[in-house]
This record gives sequence, structure tokens and C-alpha cells, in this order.
Amino acid sequence: MLAFLYNLIISPIELILEIIFVLMFRMFGREGTDPGLAVIGVSLAVSLLTLPLYRRADAVQQKARDIHKELSCWVNHIKKTFKGDERFMMLQGYYRISGYNPVSALNGSISLLLEIPFFIAAYHFLSHLEVLNGASFWIISDLGKPDGLLHLGAFSINLLPILMTLINCIASAVYLTGFPLKDKVQTYGMATIFLVLLYNSPSGLVVYWTCNNIFSLVKNIFYKLKHPRETAYILCAAIGTIITASALLSGVLDSRNKLIALLLFQCIAVLPLAYYLVKRHIKICPNKTLKDETSPSIASFLLAGIFLTLLFGIIIPTSVIASSPAEFVNPAEYQNPFLFLINSTCYAAGFFIVWMGTIFHLLPAKSRQRLNLFLWIFSGICLLNYMCFGRNLGSLSSMLIFDKRLLFSSAEKLINLLAIAVLALVCLWLFRFRKLVLSVYMVLILCTSGVAAFQIYNGQKELGQMTYIKEIPQDTKVEPIIPLSRTGKNVIVFMLDRAISGYVPYLLEEKPVLKEQFAGFTYYPNTISFGLHTNFGAPPIFGGYEYTPVEMNRRSSELLADKHNEALKMLPVLFGQNHYKVTVADLPYAGYKRGIPDLSIFKEYPYIKAYLLSGVIKNKELELVTQEKPLYRNKRNLFCYSIFKTLPPVVSRIFYNKGNYFSAKQDALVNLDELLKEYSVLTQLSLLTKIDGSAENTFLSIQNSTPHAPSVFQLPDYRLSSNVDNTGYKTAADGHILMNTEERIAHYHSNMATLLELGKWFDFMRKNGVYDNTRIILVADHGDHTLHQFEAQGFNPLLMFKDFNAKEFTTSNEFMTNADVPALAVKDIIQNPVNPFTGKVISDKEKREHPQIVTTSHKNNINTNNGTCFDTSDGEFLSVHDDIFNPDNWEVVSP
Repeated sequence: MLAFLYNLIISPIELILEIIFVLMFRMFGREGTDPGLAVIGVSLAVSLLTLPLYRRADAVQQKARDIHKELSCWVNHIKKTFKGDERFMMLQGYYRISGYNPVSALNGSISLLLEIPFFIAAYHFLSHLEVLNGASFWIISDLGKPDGLLHLGAFSINLLPILMTLINCIASAVYLTGFPLKDKVQTYGMATIFLVLLYNSPSGLVVYWTCNNIFSLVKNIFYKLKHPRETAYILCAAIGTIITASALLSGVLDSRNKLIALLLFQCIAVLPLAYYLVKRHIKICPNKTLKDETSPSIASFLLAGIFLTLLFGIIIPTSVIASSPAEFVNPAEYQNPFLFLINSTCYAAGFFIVWMGTIFHLLPAKSRQRLNLFLWIFSGICLLNYMCFGRNLGSLSSMLIFDKRLLFSSAEKLINLLAIAVLALVCLWLFRFRKLVLSVYMVLILCTSGVAAFQIYNGQKELGQMTYIKEIPQDTKVEPIIPLSRTGKNVIVFMLDRAISGYVPYLLEEKPVLKEQFAGFTYYPNTISFGLHTNFGAPPIFGGYEYTPVEMNRRSSELLADKHNEALKMLPVLFGQNHYKVTVADLPYAGYKRGIPDLSIFKEYPYIKAYLLSGVIKNKELELVTQEKPLYRNKRNLFCYSIFKTLPPVVSRIFYNKGNYFSAKQDALVNLDELLKEYSVLTQLSLLTKIDGSAENTFLSIQNSTPHAPSVFQLPDYRLSSNVDNTGYKTAADGHILMNTEERIAHYHSNMATLLELGKWFDFMRKNGVYDNTRIILVADHGDHTLHQFEAQGFNPLLMFKDFNAKEFTTSNEFMTNADVPALAVKDIIQNPVNPFTGKVISDKEKREHPQIVTTSHKNNINTNNGTCFDTSDGEFLSVHDDIFNPDNWEVVSP
């Protein structure tokens, strides 16, 4: 219950604090500037944003005091004259005659009631803000600890909380001039409580609250002026302009952060002044539109709050989860993914019902109608942006990160802004028809509720069909499940999702130990894949040339899912029929399922051992480093994703923030869930391997997606850390290929981390005498087309091959495709190899007979592109031959 109330009341405020902090932190630059300025900026921004709210609360409080003072004479007389039930009846009668409700006495403490949740939110956020740990500011050595500025012998005294309390008392003294003793005792008592609570708190939190008290002091002084509002608006505008100009001219901001700085300070400072001037001289809406009606106002507000709660808290998050429920399941700790809706709904209800309702309660009747008008237009704009814009953004991971960079064309942005302007005018005109507005809200609520129920039903139905997830043992221990024989032959096909071939020379140059660990491998840089995504590029790896997109489309009477599963089973079944001990693990899209593959497709083959490792095999040391459970961020980010989907494209990319959604967590770990699941498996490969003394041959087909989870590691040893600082470090790729964005750096780091862990596994094989008799194929399904670091990067997957007893690391520029893998795997060890499902011979001769055809399509969602033929209508087919880095060898074709 307490967690529910926290998410409903406190979490929305904490989210606002976090977003403002990240904006401020970036505004002053991460390099060379401590976060102390960001904390002060958060305090200033929050104080300015909540100033109208506290102003109205003070007015309500003053009105309550005036009423209480007016009634006090007769109330005291009744209390002196009567006793017991008679006194109670007389007081009730007097209150009723005077039109006074005793519950309204709470209005006299409304400022205090507002301050408590803001204090709790700030306390929790700043007390757990990792970036403050070890950060110095002015005379404070560590913002993450109590200041301890004053030393008396062996004792240290925290000076900041005392200073904070002193300023608080001065501000209270200015404000409480002429107030009764009761109010003074209450205020000074709260100041004492804050001193006790914050005395041993991190100094960053105390700095925040001290700045709040300074602002309160300035505000209270302004209240004593003749024209406080006008003076405050002008002063805020001046301060905002000075700070903005200083930030722009100082050179500490990059171009993007300059825009953020300008927008932020002008919004919180200059815009209020502009609004005040416009309001003073121009009537915003005709009186007919904004009548002082009470009942319709309440009804309209409640319906708007319910609709927006449904949209942001249920509809949008449900559509994401229902599209692929398995991706939001941690297989080792099964939990229904739709439980995330509780958090997103609490966030939405907190924003649009609790806090918006608080504002609504404090406003006078006419201002309530203005708020209703705003919510009416806001609802329409949010629905427009969600339904009509930003539709084809790519595949979304379980961490709510798109697989490609978000780019909106200028035309799309302009059309969106024009549509918003037209819709706002239409909504403004329709607002005068109150019954129509209420009817529209009710229709929207009914429709969204029905859509949400339908999505949840379908999602639950799909989860019910995936019984194999619940069969996975909980808290699985790392036990040897990969057999390797000392005297027999071992064959390993290891697919590394989105491993980038062009990085290999730089990785080997930077870490020479890799050449020793990868001794015997041949690196093929001149390799292509048949598509830019896994649904196009993975089937050829496991099935060969029969399973390229063009060939799969020729079998137009069969489902893509069946053909994909057939490709995954081809090598395991073939090796099993030739008396190999066969193991498969984490094969991509098995059962045509995203997220958690359905390895039950191998159940009919008792000689094949199928394992799910991703998300099951854990590395507790890595989880301790990151201090976060997988998928935990979705409790926050599902609501943030809803905000992103309803924002205009002109600003939505900024809020998306590379999938970080303005989280104060380190950007380097935005792919944390996928990284932990995949990278943990790589770090445990030696523990997962069982060395067998028998002469039985073995075959392993496995997939890992660590390269597909780009994250910045700590240099120089590429260690996973929640606090990465690579200042002063360079990689071998710097200066040779573009490494100028965090995205490009993260891809390079994840590829390096992958090879380093594989190198440790190969050393383990050598130590146990199974390296020389093991054939290993490392291959990717595709490269990455979004990085633009070198030619053909999207179609250039990793391909490295080590044959039995090979000794030296070599590089071959032979034209290869990832469909060569089956031929490489069976070479010279299976006589006359044929596909057990089609009877066709397995070979690589097809690449020499004609140019290879690849697709540029981005329709990679197997939940929608899952008919009998690939839908590639958004792209085109290209043919390529010989040297893939020669543009003359590529041309557009019609297969």
C-alpha cells in the first residue's frame, strides 16, 4: 500500500526532479563541471515552477485564516457557554448557518501539506543520486556525504544544515509578521524537524534545500513590496536571460545543449512574463467560452484526467508489452510483464489526477475553466501525435530502445506542427459546446478501455501459450552443459548478433593478446549478409543458401516461421544423424518468437540438448556492479515512453535521449537488461563447458547478442562499470574510423568485450586440451547500418573460421557470405552432406555461380512480417559480387 501511494504521489515529482537535473547537468557539460551547479539549477527551476502553486496555496491559507478569525468570536463564546453534546450541536449549527465546513480548516495548512511530498521526492532522489558521490563543489569535498565543514577536536559539525535552518527561520520571520502564535510555532517547528532530518544527509540534498530556503526568503521579501508579481516576473526574466546568455557565450555547452539551455531558461523565466503581459492587455478567450460554471468544470476535469491516465498509463505501455510479451519477461525470475502497468498507471494518475487535481482545487472558477481548456487541447494533441506520427521508428527492445537512430524529416516535423495548430484551433472552438466535450471524453474513455482490454487479453493469451518460459528452473546455477571431447572432433557455430567485421583489425591492434588467443582463426573481412536485420540474416547462417530471403520467398506456400525453424534445425539434425553429441542454445527467433526463443522446436529430436542461457545464467558480480535488476527501469521508462510517443517529433527525439529518457543513471548502461543477459553468458562460458574424455564427437550451435547491446565499458581493460570515466583513454580505432558519438564508441566497446571473453574461453580450451581438435565458426547475422563508419557496414558481418589443428591467425580477402557457414561446418567430416529436410546438397558453390542478392528492407518485426514471404516493400534488392567494398560491384535488381 505504501509503495502504491509513493508511486502515485511522490514518484511523479521525483521524475520531474530527475528530468530537470539531467537537463541542468548536461547544460553545464559533464566534462570539467561538478554536479553542484545542476543541484542549484534544479532547486531554482522547481522553485520557479511551483511558485504559482504555492502562491495560490498561500491565498487559500489566508482566506481560511480570515474565515477562522471572523468566526472565532462566536466559536469561543459557544465553547465557553456550552459543554458536551450541546456544544457540538451549537457549533455544527453555527458552522452550517455561516456556510463553513470544519474540514476546510485543513486549508490553513495546505502549504505544509504541499511541501511534504516535495521534500520526500527530493530526499529520495538526491540521496540516491550516484553522480553526487565523490563530486566536490565549492568548499564541499563530497556532495554524496554530510559536509563536516566545522571541526572541533575529534568531532566534525555539519555546517550546511545549520545554515539552511537559519535561512529558513529568517524567511519564516519575514513571512509570519502579524500571524498568530499558532502559525509561528508550526512553522518554526517544521524548520527544526528539517534540521534533524537533514543533518546527516548528503550535502547535495542540503544544498538543494538551502537554495529552496533562499528562494523562499526572496519570495517573502517580494510579497512585502507594493507590486510583487510584476517585480518577480521582471526579475525572473532578467535572471533567466543573464544565465542563458552566460551559458551560450561561455563555451561550455555543445550545440545541442545550447538549444536546451535556451529553451529551459526562457520557458521558466521569460515566458511567464510574456504570459502576464498578454493576460493584462488581451483577453485570451471570449467570456462565453470560459463561464464561471462549477459542475461542468469538475466533470470535464475528471474525464480529462481519466482519459490521460488511460492513454499514458495503460494504452501506450500495453501496446508495447502486448506486441511481444516474452521480451519483457526475465526467464529466471518469471513475472507477468503486464504488472509493469501498475507503475505506469500510478505515474499517470499521479500527474493527471492527483497533482493536476491539486492545482484544480486551488484555482478559482475561471482559472479552472482555463485549465480544462488546456487539458482539452492537450488531450487532442497527445492523441494526434500518438496515432498519426512517429509510426515507423524501428524495432523496440525490452529496454524501450529502438534498434536504429531516430530521424524525423523536416517535412514530417512541419506537417506535425501544422496539424497541431489546426487541431488546437478546432478544440478551442469546440470547447464552448460543453456537452459535446463531455461526450467526446466519454467516448474516448470507452474506446481506450476497450482497446486496452483487448491488448491485455491477446498478450495474456500469448503468454499462456509460452508455457516453456515457466518451465525454466528458477535461480539456475551455472552448471556444465556444453560438452567438448578431448579425442573426438568438436564443431562450434557461434552466432554473435550484429558483430561488426570492420572493427576486428583495430581490436587486434589494441589488444595484441587477442591474436594469441585467436591463433588458428582466419578472418574474412570481405563477407556479406543477406539483410540488415536478424529475420533476413540469421536463416542463411544455420541453413545455407537455401534460406536467403530470395530463396525463402520462392517457397511461397510455406510460412516464414516454418522455414526459419527448419534453418535452425538443419545443422543440429544433420550432425545428430551422423552420431554427434548435439547441443543448441539461445538460437535466434526459435519458434519465431522474439525475446525468449522457443527451443521446444527441438523436442522431437531426443539426441539434441536445447538450453536457454540468456537471462538464466547470471553473473552476480556484474549485477552487483550495476546495482540494478534486469528490466527494473521499465517501471519508470514505460511512462516516459508514453510521453515520448505523444510529443511532437520536433522535440520527441530530445526526450528519447538515446533510450535513456532523461534518466540520471549513466547513459553507458541504457542497454543494461540485454547486456547483462548476454554478457553474463560470455563471462561464464568456461564454467558452462564440460570436458569429456570420451571419443564422441560434439556439435554446438549457439547465439549471443552482446554486440547487439552497445554499452560503454571502462577502459583500458573493458570492465563493466556503473560509473565510467574514460577521460584520457583512446582506442585503436580513434582517428581511423568515426568514433565521435557515444553510440559508435559503445558498439566498438561491446565488440571488444565480446572478443575478450571469447579469448578467455579459448585459453580455457587450450589448457584442457580441446582447442586443436575443435572447429570454431564465429559469425554475425548482419552489421550495423546506422553507424556510417565505413562502406557496406550494415551488410558486412563478422566471419572468422578456425579449422582443426590450425595454428596461425590469418586474414583472407576471399569473397564470402554468412551462408557459407553450413559448408564450413561439415567440410571433410560429413560425407555427402545434404539438408535433411529438403535433400539438397550443402555447399558454397552458389556464391561463385552468380551475384548474391540482398535486401535493404527494415521490416524486421517477426510479429508482423510473418506471412509466407518476406515483406520487403520498404526497400529494394541489391546484387553484389567479388569485392563488396567496391561500389561498382553493387547494383539494384529485381529478383
